[in-house]
Amino acid sequence: MDFQPDSGLEAFRQEVRQFLQTKVPADLKGLPRSTRSRCEEVMRWQKVLNAQSWGAPYWAKEHGGTGWSVPQILVFDEECGAAGTPSQDPFAQKLLGPVMNAFASPEQKAEHMPAIFNGQRLWCQGFSEPGSGSDLASLKTRAELVKSVDGDHYVVNGQKIWTSYAHESDWIFLLVRTNPEVKKQAGISFLLVDMKTPGITVRPIRSIDDAHHLNEVFFDDVRVPVKNLVGAEGQGWNITKFLLNNEHATTADLPVQKRYMQQLRQLATTQRMGGDRLIERPEFALKLARLDAELQALGMFVQRVAKMEQEHNPASHVLGSMLKIRGTELQQKISEAMVEALGDYGAVAYPDPHEDLDPAQPLLPLQEVARSMANNMFFHRASTIYGGTSEVQRSIIAKMLFHL
Repeated sequence: MDFQPDSGLEAFRQEVRQFLQTKVPADLKGLPRSTRSRCEEVMRWQKVLNAQSWGAPYWAKEHGGTGWSVPQILVFDEECGAAGTPSQDPFAQKLLGPVMNAFASPEQKAEHMPAIFNGQRLWCQGFSEPGSGSDLASLKTRAELVKSVDGDHYVVNGQKIWTSYAHESDWIFLLVRTNPEVKKQAGISFLLVDMKTPGITVRPIRSIDDAHHLNEVFFDDVRVPVKNLVGAEGQGWNITKFLLNNEHATTADLPVQKRYMQQLRQLATTQRMGGDRLIERPEFALKLARLDAELQALGMFVQRVAKMEQEHNPASHVLGSMLKIRGTELQQKISEAMVEALGDYGAVAYPDPHEDLDPAQPLLPLQEVARSMANNMFFHRASTIYGGTSEVQRSIIAKMLFHL
């Protein structure tokens, strides 16, 4: 891949900045960023982007997207991260959207894609189950086909766990077992389910960062119309492999990591230890330089994987797993360095970054930084687990390299 600077990229960056300065409401900037922002912020931001014809920055033009190049997408993400805009719905934009573009029927696209573009429908992902996390193909949630005079449908029974934002989502894309008699990968199908369907129960899980973004979801005789099956019965595992490769490529979260590094550099020049600024202490300066070098290498890695994926190069699947490992491990290193640089403030447990501060409590120095970084450090402890553990990714790499 050619990593020479694109002469037109700076003009594109200025176009994005101009849009952010002139067309984005002030209350949608300078916000804390997480996997998914508050629902109302996500929906408003999606409407703003759609009005600019930027409603799907990551999709090809033939699917209604911007058709941007990989470097343009990275610039867009960087500038939005620097401006503190809300996130888009990552499940719709980066996971379900590509699946729908590749596998959905015209009727399914007509029903669901306009709602994604217009910010009217938020999604969650129903994959992991108790006992079926890393070994996803062993999932047990059943979907039995029932033929009826009022319309053929599936009856879904089972449980999903670690379902991010299920309590705030309108729909869920769901892996179910439609045939228990065949090889486990061959009996899986991919369903779209309205979260308001009777029989669905959502229970919260408080994670180590003391936030509520995870849930258990229970399905008790949930009726799902056959028209909500994406692809054919038994095609779910192939669809899943396609989706998970996209997920691996996004877990590097490059714009967020760049923002963390910027904050870390600021702390290094302002925080003192033993009378010296942190940047003046050789051990911390060396750590900062190493993290910066790793981040620059990761940036090139992200471009390479995304470009290969666009070209349908099978080696992108191996590199996607490598990127997942390197990106998530770097997330942990940078967030740990941030907490270390905060000193005593890094040891204080602050509320969730989305929660309002108590006006009766005076703001302490560095509290605004510390309250997000302490939570982020805890959250990123899970980054080497979700989306397939690092151990699973290494097994995938070994197997796929053997067959290349």
